[in-house]
Amino acid sequence: MEEFDFVLKENPPNVPAVFSNRNGIPAVQEAASKPFRATLKQYCRDYSPDLVCLLESKVSGDHANRISTSFGFEEWIRVEAVGFSGGIWVFWNHPLRIQVLNTHPQFVNLQVDEQNSSPWILSLVYGSPNISLCKKLFAELSLSNFDRYPCWLACGDFNSVTSIEEVSNAECFNLSRCSDFKEWIFREGLIDLGFTGSRYTWMRGTNTASFRGARLDRALSTVDWRIRNPNAMVEHLPIINSDHAPLLITCNPSLNTVTRKPFRFNMAWSLHTDFMNCVRSSWDTGKGLEENKIRTAEALQNWNRNTFGDIFQRKKRLLSRIKGVQRSLSSHIRNDLIRLERKLREELQLTLQQEELLWYQRSREEWNTSGDCNSKFYHTATSAKKNRAKITSL
Repeated sequence: MEEFDFVLKENPPNVPAVFSNRNGIPAVQEAASKPFRATLKQYCRDYSPDLVCLLESKVSGDHANRISTSFGFEEWIRVEAVGFSGGIWVFWNHPLRIQVLNTHPQFVNLQVDEQNSSPWILSLVYGSPNISLCKKLFAELSLSNFDRYPCWLACGDFNSVTSIEEVSNAECFNLSRCSDFKEWIFREGLIDLGFTGSRYTWMRGTNTASFRGARLDRALSTVDWRIRNPNAMVEHLPIINSDHAPLLITCNPSLNTVTRKPFRFNMAWSLHTDFMNCVRSSWDTGKGLEENKIRTAEALQNWNRNTFGDIFQRKKRLLSRIKGVQRSLSSHIRNDLIRLERKLREELQLTLQQEELLWYQRSREEWNTSGDCNSKFYHTATSAKKNRAKITSL
């Protein structure tokens, strides 16, 4: 395999790796441009990547070194661009532990060492637009070069697609190039990690006639790597100051997803004067029971947000208003203030009853102590119920 010049920053990391999260940003505009550098820094602030890869940097030499240093990463390597073509830059921070295995004009092979786990191989790829050079990439980038490491992730800009469905215009499709790419994927036993976001990772054009789009960037892995990282995700981020989309590869995403809560009837609603009006207006006698249940549930959820509101906020607001009115009454006795104070106290009493029902319902207890509004018992019972739902050990 032909070796190519690269720059390795001094003091390589020697601490255990925690390759916990993200990787990107492939296929960019000239790295020297101020708009691109600002975009890169913004993406780093938003996603805090452990490792960043820039492809097709189009600059080299001392100028490239100065730019690489300005990004603020603790470690980095560069594969020099040939003229204005190619160039692969890789940046990472501690505690990620990276070993450079070898470099090539079209890829960089890295060994990622993780604590309490065997190392795995990360290949960052920039496939040449030249078909003959791309064939050389597929011939020389192989799992067989890594001997003892079956866990392999290859990602970047392959400048190839796997089918005509991955291009916006059939004129952009090259069957020979596609066949070579698919044959390499099959030969190496790789699987596509898929993606979320825009369908195309490369887009160009100013109108419908000139628009071109294709999925040129992707992440591929061996089965062993996929089994090791079953929740790994690939996201196509927005294309900004480049004609390629950054790939955000998350090896261990958080599994805390926001899900829509199922409908739960709130007993406190029944004490509101407008509750039955909401039910009557949403119920259609000409429709079936199940459809009416769905309609009424949606109507009550909207009514809860727009009319009923938050009980605890309403109680706090009423107490504050009563306090203010009573302060005014102590200095200026007026009929309108007296009526307002009486009205506010009635509203507060109703709110306290609603709060009592709410805590009673949450506690799931079968009895209620009359008048024991917002009692310590209901708080304790609700907290105990939440604790019972947690798994603390197996």
